[in-house]
Amino acid sequence: MSGTNPFPWWNYTDIPQNVHRLSSTFGNSDHLAGYMEMAIPLLLGLFLLGYRSGIVFVLGYLCFLLLTALVLTLSRGGWVGALIGLAFMAIALVTSRHFKKKRLIAALAGGFLAVAFVVLISTPVVERILTIEQREKITSLSSRVKAWGGVVDMIKDYPVLGIGPGTFAFIFTQYQPPGLKAHFTMAHNDYLHFTSEVGLLLIPIIVWMIIALYRRGFRKLKNPSRLVRGTTLGALSGITSILLHSISDFNLHIPANVILFTILAAIVVSPIPTHNGLKT
Repeated sequence: MSGTNPFPWWNYTDIPQNVHRLSSTFGNSDHLAGYMEMAIPLLLGLFLLGYRSGIVFVLGYLCFLLLTALVLTLSRGGWVGALIGLAFMAIALVTSRHFKKKRLIAALAGGFLAVAFVVLISTPVVERILTIEQREKITSLSSRVKAWGGVVDMIKDYPVLGIGPGTFAFIFTQYQPPGLKAHFTMAHNDYLHFTSEVGLLLIPIIVWMIIALYRRGFRKLKNPSRLVRGTTLGALSGITSILLHSISDFNLHIPANVILFTILAAIVVSPIPTHNGLKT
């Protein structure tokens, strides 16, 4: 993060690095942001478990590190996804009858916005938004939107069974709109990508899975156990973040992110823990 590498063995020469954006071993800043936006809410959910001050300090320090990493990725998709996920968490806490410190949430939200404002006016983030990098980002966004049109055309030609899992990079060469500088091996939209490979029948399945996941999560948020509520809220907020970010990226094609997403989903749908046969 500081630009130095104290460990010679931690030198991934085979991974392209952007000197202006943090990407770590992902090689892609947006994918690192996707991981951070799932991990941060889960970590925040642990604060609801009522740990002692020493553990709370450690959790706070870890949150600071993850949030710093997210900021330094300069990923606007990651920022938006994280903000939506944290807003989801705040609303859930404010509307929960089990959570009494509603003023604390309001204060934390205000403090977060203040810190975000200070960061935006005092770091190279402004340069990214207002200078050449912004134009590059706009070009990237317009390229993605243009590519999505080609993906839609491909779906129209293969509506039932799709083109087949794992074949997007090869078949899309026939549908990629002219004028795009790079060959799109991914749709940069997980929903369109999965649909193009599997077919339109996947859409109702995805909708059903998302509805079932959130219904299960909302039921567990009413549980009197702080362990159940804290872990469920953190996991559900992280899922909310990545589902939004996946509209403009392909985080769910990255193994590390998929593994974390699967863990979060498992936390949400897992049975409520019992003690001596009684739910806690």
